[in-house]
Amino acid sequence: MKFRNKNRKVSYAYILLFAIGISLFTYLDFADLAIPYDDAYSMFMVKSSYFDIAKITAEDVHPPLYYWGLKAFSSIFGDTIFSLRLFSALGIFATFLLGYFPIRKLFGDRVALIFISLLIMFPVTQYLITDIRMYSWTMFFVLACAICGYKIYSEGYFRNWVLFLVTGLCAAYLHNYGLLSVVGIYIFLLIFLVQGKKEWRRLIYCGIIFSALYAPWLLQLIWQFSDVANEYWIKPLTLNDLFLNIYYFYSPKEIWRPFADFSKIQMMIGLIIVMSIQLIITLKVLRSGIKDRDKKTYLAVISFLVFLFPVLIAALISILYVPILASRYMTCSFGLFVLSLAFILAKAYEYPAYRRLTNVFFVLMVFVGGVRIYSGVKYYNETESLYHKIREFTASNGEKSILLAADSSYSVMPRLQIIVPNNHFYILNRAVDNDFSPFVFQEIDSIPLRNFILVHHEPKEISADFRKYQYQLSERYIFSDSIQALDSYLYKLKLR
Repeated sequence: MKFRNKNRKVSYAYILLFAIGISLFTYLDFADLAIPYDDAYSMFMVKSSYFDIAKITAEDVHPPLYYWGLKAFSSIFGDTIFSLRLFSALGIFATFLLGYFPIRKLFGDRVALIFISLLIMFPVTQYLITDIRMYSWTMFFVLACAICGYKIYSEGYFRNWVLFLVTGLCAAYLHNYGLLSVVGIYIFLLIFLVQGKKEWRRLIYCGIIFSALYAPWLLQLIWQFSDVANEYWIKPLTLNDLFLNIYYFYSPKEIWRPFADFSKIQMMIGLIIVMSIQLIITLKVLRSGIKDRDKKTYLAVISFLVFLFPVLIAALISILYVPILASRYMTCSFGLFVLSLAFILAKAYEYPAYRRLTNVFFVLMVFVGGVRIYSGVKYYNETESLYHKIREFTASNGEKSILLAADSSYSVMPRLQIIVPNNHFYILNRAVDNDFSPFVFQEIDSIPLRNFILVHHEPKEISADFRKYQYQLSERYIFSDSIQALDSYLYKLKLR
């Protein structure tokens, strides 16, 4: 009877966590109406054909699988902002299922419950479920691949090899950091198979099949890498980047948003406290667990090292060759980081003194996650007010307005196309080799002789981007009104 009651309580705990996670993340997807450039890029990408998606991504820096999946999803559920965000949330919900099924069966209820709880608590998860990008699904497939690798080591079985190959390929075709993560998993699995005197040749065969199936994209990746060496948006690593990468998963706000609800000092003090408690718990568990040769302690170390592998490789490339390390790319192997921490905290509950400290850590994580929810929803509401201003500004008595930007300021135009779609959008294109795919603009080489709205990022860009048309602007147009929005400025120009 006691065993049955215990199982019932554990089942209720899973149901409660699933209900909280799914409800919270669905609400955030619904509330988030902000449209950053990357989200706009994905929204326009799904309007392209499957062939064009492959063609565009081949010239970009990301593989095509995510966009194919997003396009298929949008063809069924629509291409609204909410439905596209929901596709990202499904990657997290699928990771919940990894916690409930393989992680629970392999490592027990305590590890699984802590794993799911941490996924909900970590502030960075809120980014993963609202960002219309491939990170949540890459995280899912990287973690699934690692779990299959563990099952290969402990059980064998052909089905585990098949799942290992398929999940690894999916991770690699979703993001280049997914590829790095899978390479790390292969390397660690090979080491442990050889060390354990187990059949390791199958892994070599699996690696050959993986390489053959990934070869079509590998050629594009090599070309992309050489292209990135010439020009890429990621800046060289600095000391500030190091600190950012350390606290990124815990940040109570998006790193690019201003400090509106708390200061940087307040945030750093709070995060230092949270991460210090985690470090104390981790050191205690490692010291005791390694001494006692505890299996889950070793698994925690291995999970963390596999998580760290792509980050260290990317950091090394960034230092020696070209910067490719961005904080959000670390989320591709974030599931392994969470699993490692779940092993640590589950073990900490075996020590009475550290059980209380672990509970304090959970309370602080709930608080930090709550702060991010509060600041995020506040930002979403402020952004929607901005969008309303833009709609009012561009309204033209029922007629379509003309919005014009120079080619150097084109990045704001896709967002405007989504916010105020029923207008004309022009790009003053001065370079014949500009490719704005997947965006669709009307490209012109001279300013139209009629009223229009000038869009640009900085005031100084008017003279920089329109110097050759300065005479036309000053002689033929007057600036009648303006607003600042989306990190840009919109000016109404009227013919004299």
